[in-house]
Amino acid sequence: LEDELDGLEEAIFAGTFSQVISARIYDLKRDLVGLKRAVSPLVEVCNRLVRFDVTLIPEDARLYFRDVYDHVIRINETIDNQRELLTTALEANLSLISVRQNEVMKQLGAWGAIIAVPTLIAGIYGMNFEFMPEVHWRWAYPAVGGAMVIACAVLYVRFKRAGWL
Repeated sequence: LEDELDGLEEAIFAGTFSQVISARIYDLKRDLVGLKRAVSPLVEVCNRLVRFDVTLIPEDARLYFRDVYDHVIRINETIDNQRELLTTALEANLSLISVRQNEVMKQLGAWGAIIAVPTLIAGIYGMNFEFMPEVHWRWAYPAVGGAMVIACAVLYVRFKRAGWL
């Protein structure tokens, strides 16, 4: 179980984002819950066998029950620790997925902003107005096209420097 948990942690922090990792963590947590249900009652049983005066159990056998009790306590604590580690691994996996999604959203937002500029300019100049002074100018279309390219280039450079692209 510890080896599998180590492997999951390595996969999580290696940048391997998949539903398989989350599903495997949930499977391991379910297995640990089943193990906890099996071990927890043994703690009380072993405690009673060690603490109370049971005439059917010889005194020298109680030492063995004390040893078993210590082992059961240790196993119970190990199960709790493993569950906490699995919970932490799941949270780390979900956090890294969220960070990756945020990066993708930034990129989509940046590309959306870049595409919005020529869309706006084309939308304005695509209207059928006769009284736009630029319409009758010889260099109007190249100037508007150049303005679109420059505006997009400026946005691209700014987003690239900001780390969004």
